[in-house]
This record gives sequence, C-alpha cells and structure tokens, in this order.
Amino acid sequence: MREDSGLVGSLIRIVVEWGRTIVEAAALFLLASAIFGRFEIHQVSMEPNLHEGQRVIVSKLDHYWPSWLSLEKAQAAAGIELEVPARPFAPRRGQMVVFYERGRPGADSLVKRVVATPGETVLIRNGAVNVDGGPIAEMYVSSRTTCEGYCGPLTLGPDEYYVLGDNRPNSRDSRFFGPITSDQIVGQVIVRYWPLSELTLFQ
Repeated sequence: MREDSGLVGSLIRIVVEWGRTIVEAAALFLLASAIFGRFEIHQVSMEPNLHEGQRVIVSKLDHYWPSWLSLEKAQAAAGIELEVPARPFAPRRGQMVVFYERGRPGADSLVKRVVATPGETVLIRNGAVNVDGGPIAEMYVSSRTTCEGYCGPLTLGPDEYYVLGDNRPNSRDSRFFGPITSDQIVGQVIVRYWPLSELTLFQ
C-alpha cells in the first residue's frame, strides 16, 4: 500500500508540474501576442527597404504605457532632470510604423516611416522634407519628395504623427490623408523575420 501511495503521489506531482508548465506557457504566449504582432507587407510604398511578401514584427508597448505614469512628473517630484520622454515607447522620427488609415474600414494595414512627431512643424518644399525649419536627413530614400496635398507648414498636435513611404513616388501617406494619431497606430516595426535571409533588427 505504501508503494502504491508513493506512486500515486509521484503521478500527482508530475501532473501538477505539467499543468503549471502549460499554464505558464499559455500566459507567456498571450502576453507576447498582446505586446507583439506579426504583419505581412502588401504594398510597394516602402521599397527598397521593405518589399511585398516580407513579414515583420511590430511592438505595441506604447499602447500599454499608462497615461497617468508620467516620468516628467516623477523626475520633478524627485528633483532630478533627465532627458526621458513621458512615453518612452512612443514612435520616433525615422521609425517605421504599422497603422490603419482612418475612414477606410476593412482596408489593409499600412507601413510608413515617421518623419515628424507631436509638436513639430513639417514642410515639404523643393523636393525635401523640412521639420522645424530645417531639412531632415533621409538615408532611406533615393528620390525627391513631391507633394500636392498636406504639404505644410503643418504643426502637429500633441497626438499626431506625419508619416511617409520610402518609395515616395508610389506611396499613399500623410501627403494625401494628413497626419495620423496614436490610436491608428498598431505599433513600431522592430524586426523583419521573413525571408530569413534578410532577417533585420530595426531601431
């Protein structure tokens, strides 16, 4: 009887450990799914840097940063000054973002590059993108930037971003539909994982 009891106890412990492992794995999977997303590129607007059929991972961390948690307020209370943004995971100039165009339900997600962030003034003139009075360095484009729509000067609101495709002649972006807001943004592109031969980590 003692041997049987010991065997049953061992089986119960194994089942409990397996159950705990499964629950932990499921929790990690759900957490990862909430924070990161996978998308396939369906446009040519980001060529030559992203091509149709390639797949990327985006970070959604900015959506989970609580609005009441202001690092600026915390620094002021502590009497220190650090150049830390209130939203440390918010999109920055030069980053690529996945978003949905407002007013086009059911449309595919878009991928564009942020060229101006909240509070900045953007102006497209003479083939160049100017932000706050000066041209920005755009190593990722090979053509001039033309514009016939939202060309500026346009000062962005506290929650607005101006986005452009790298393939400027073949991109529907903020020049056509204006700035986008953070509620339209799914997240920032952080990794190209397919094809494996072009695996790339983006800043």
